[in-house]
Amino acid sequence: SIDITYIPMKSGFMYLTAIIDVYSRFIVGWSLHNSLDTSNCIDVLKSAITRHGTPEIINS
Repeated sequence: SIDITYIPMKSGFMYLTAIIDVYSRFIVGWSLHNSLDTSNCIDVLKSAITRHGTPEIINS
């Protein structure tokens, strides 16, 4: 499961992107950025796949 959480800061927001294994609830990838660029999500996904293998399903 992929989720993005908005974290309020003094000068705007930071965006936490997390990928969680639905079965184990283990966080398999995450990143914190100051923009909602698509590339940030793709980088987290690629990193999680490299470290933990390709999942059968990705739920977002």
